[in-house]
Amino acid sequence: MSRTTISCIAIVLVAGTMLAAQTSRFYPDDPLAAEPRPLAVAEPQRRALSALLETVNSNLRKRGQRHPANGVLEARGVNTLGEVMDGDWYVNRHATRRMTQNELQRGPGHERPPDMTAAWHVLVVKPFGVNPGLLVADARRDLYILRFDPIGSEGLATGAQMVASQFFFALGYHVAENYIVRFERPRLMIDETGQTVSSAGHARTAIAEDIDQFLKAVPEGPGRTYRAVATRIPEGRGALLGPYQMWGVRSDDPNDTVPHEHRRDLRGMFVFAAWLNFSSVRAVTTQDILATVDGVSRIRHYVVDLTKSLGSSMFDGSKLAWEGNETTVTSRGAVGKSIVTLGLAPPAWVHEKGSDLPEVGLFGSKTFDPEAWTPADPLPPFENRLPDDTFWAARQVMAFTDEDIRALVQTGLYSKPAEDWITATLIERRNRIGRTYFARLLPLDHIRLEGNALAFDDLGVTSGFAQPRTYTITWHKFDNAKDTVLDAIGTGADMPGEARALPAGSYAAVRIHAGVQAMNVTVYLRRQADGFHVVGIDRSWPGKNVVTLPPPVRADRRAYADLAPRQQELFQTYVDNYNATRGTQFTAEERFERLTVSEQTTFYGVTHALLHTSLTDSNGADLGLAIDRIESVNRIAGQYEGLGGDQQFRVYVALKPGSRELLEKSREFFIDKENTVYHIGFPHSYRQAGKEPNMQMSLSADGMRADIDVDYRSSKTPASLFNGHLTAANSDIRAGDNPKFHNARWSGLILWWQDTMGKLQINLPKPVDLANTDRAIGPATPLPPDRPSGAAPEKLEDAAQEFLTDWLVRRQYDQALEFLSSQAYACVNLSDDARSQALDGTSARREARRLMEYAGARLGPRPDLTSAIVAFTPRNPDRPVTDHPFKREFLLGPVGAEEAKQYLCNRSAAPAASGTGPAYYAVVFTFRADGGGTLGLLWTREGGRWKIVSYQPLVP
Repeated sequence: MSRTTISCIAIVLVAGTMLAAQTSRFYPDDPLAAEPRPLAVAEPQRRALSALLETVNSNLRKRGQRHPANGVLEARGVNTLGEVMDGDWYVNRHATRRMTQNELQRGPGHERPPDMTAAWHVLVVKPFGVNPGLLVADARRDLYILRFDPIGSEGLATGAQMVASQFFFALGYHVAENYIVRFERPRLMIDETGQTVSSAGHARTAIAEDIDQFLKAVPEGPGRTYRAVATRIPEGRGALLGPYQMWGVRSDDPNDTVPHEHRRDLRGMFVFAAWLNFSSVRAVTTQDILATVDGVSRIRHYVVDLTKSLGSSMFDGSKLAWEGNETTVTSRGAVGKSIVTLGLAPPAWVHEKGSDLPEVGLFGSKTFDPEAWTPADPLPPFENRLPDDTFWAARQVMAFTDEDIRALVQTGLYSKPAEDWITATLIERRNRIGRTYFARLLPLDHIRLEGNALAFDDLGVTSGFAQPRTYTITWHKFDNAKDTVLDAIGTGADMPGEARALPAGSYAAVRIHAGVQAMNVTVYLRRQADGFHVVGIDRSWPGKNVVTLPPPVRADRRAYADLAPRQQELFQTYVDNYNATRGTQFTAEERFERLTVSEQTTFYGVTHALLHTSLTDSNGADLGLAIDRIESVNRIAGQYEGLGGDQQFRVYVALKPGSRELLEKSREFFIDKENTVYHIGFPHSYRQAGKEPNMQMSLSADGMRADIDVDYRSSKTPASLFNGHLTAANSDIRAGDNPKFHNARWSGLILWWQDTMGKLQINLPKPVDLANTDRAIGPATPLPPDRPSGAAPEKLEDAAQEFLTDWLVRRQYDQALEFLSSQAYACVNLSDDARSQALDGTSARREARRLMEYAGARLGPRPDLTSAIVAFTPRNPDRPVTDHPFKREFLLGPVGAEEAKQYLCNRSAAPAASGTGPAYYAVVFTFRADGGGTLGLLWTREGGRWKIVSYQPLVP
């Protein structure tokens, strides 16, 4: 078994390029028990996935790399013994070091259940969609997702989440802490910032009745109490990065080098999911979490949602017979066949014996066949599983004794009959897993030297699944430098003399079979100062033919074929950069296939616009195509849920020399305001002239790099503050009518992604994850006193809150406008052109009133500022920010003269007064509404009073 890719990369970083010339199979530190120290994750990105889209794509497309017709691709992410190493994906636990029953029941932690000394603030009520629930904060401000049982089946889903999570932790995966809680209705109180999510995925301010309506759909227990499983959000909500895909790698994680479809811990998860009947296992049940461990920022990969395990189908009640036996798509055919044949030829799983206990649901073992078990969606790592993958997993399952299984089932707090049923079912399913997968290869384990004799345990025999057998053991020398097994030097369990005479640093190989030579185990030994040590294990089975180099992915994928030659040339520069930094050898077709759909469409849309944009000078002379200014592509940023619109749906490129000067010369682009808030690192903004859609090219200070995106929504004020122009959807080619707008300006765009997704992206509700819903924590900031007209608060933060409250809460527009300077400026776009206009005096005041009334109508009644606006999070962590009591509602910070000049529509800014601090301050906030944008207000002291001297929408 070769060293994993991540290990190689870590050693290359230390040892330099000399390693590339070596072909040694084993290195002095093999076998590794843990992954090498990871590289720090510098720019982690958040993502959101739709459960329905994932189901459609999984069933209609073959994702990831699969085994070729002429061989197999071995699992990776393992050490030379074939074991998964401890790391951010997996930690060896019960099968490696037996856990006590207390440790098994404790799981990932049992010290921070929800605090019961005070009410829980409900931040999100999600009554619809995949896995409804509540997001609450306890008195310690710890966050928990509360999930409940279906009516008539108390304990079904909550017990499944609890028990399956504890099993997955003991098996080695990262899981969140779970606690079964019982509480009365008064325990829950709506937070002032609370939201409820509609069936269409839209959020509105929550009220107490939303909780009451939610609880009507869950069982009410003794004493009018409710049972829930509380999942504690680890590391805080800011660390949640969204699900991981079951194929490919994360482009933002330098440690994620093994394609997920080839990870043994994911291939082997098939066996664990089958054991626990985790039929809904898919990407959306996982979560990547940013954690700092040993001083290194890294991404840890969690399994978080196991409510549809055992006999549970969450709010749908008990599992249906097909769940775990057919995919979502094939189940329709299986049921239909049974109907057509009048039940005369029903599938075997129809005869499964279930329990009559509502808390158990349909969960049995009578017809359970581990290899025939099927998740709802086909998953690439499951489809790629090999006999050594399933052996690795079956060995973990068989490590659980009957007593271990009962101890874990008890964490579900079931009735005694339910506990007995689930325990007995898991024991029988465990035995069937061992019997099935220990027969697929020679199941030797605990291979060791006892003195000078080779010893091992045959798990098939010791488990009672096979009769004692006779083993043929052959010893060989092994050339480590050439990775070659040499001539035989002896037979039998005892080490031959020629092997004992080998000097330190030498290797021997021992091949073992039990009658079928193709079903063998090869053990590699290294002579060290204190004797021989086992350093490697290979397992073979009849028909195994390892393909050493990944075969090329089919080049007829329409998505890549749709790229024009110039687009393909640019994409090749991206692939070259990617391979150089990762040590990989992907072809352009392979790498394009591994991009997410949002990354594919971003690259396609942006480069298509570049390809169809001609540049001319003031006299109409040809300056070439915009795409000709691109030297290479450095990064493709697709959809990253939770990040700003200036960090998604764009392509980062290196420019050819002279590009900035050429853009300034062209008639098609104009110099826009400098990027002082968005596009950190790319201060110079060049926008395409004319009505939307238009491109924005943000250039680095030296003019040699840029990020490029397309604006599809109108930037006309005030509509742009709420039409999505200031959000990520503005640049997503898949969203709404964006493809139509694109083709209206740059014709020829092909909607190839709809071949597999249909029009789902446009019509589906927005995916809402309880943990990722962006809401503040805690009560609303109190309203200021309703000061009389003409009041002049001494502190800027008080003046800003008074202005915003008069505007957005009290709707006293005239009183709010008293804070606007008579000499105020505004930089806004009042036409369909992308250019902003400079307004002053009466015009600025008129447009301010218009903007205020428009925003008030769009927001509707708001009881406080906390529910109306949220402080803008600065992109630049070094930006000075002033601490103040209302920092949840708006950002407040000093503004230098040059930045103030942007707010003042490029007029000369007054210098800061000597010794009295900055002359200007910015107040920046985002409206809490679908498509809500960001507004910047520039304040200064004028006649001893705080006044707004300029305002402008902050355009990404």
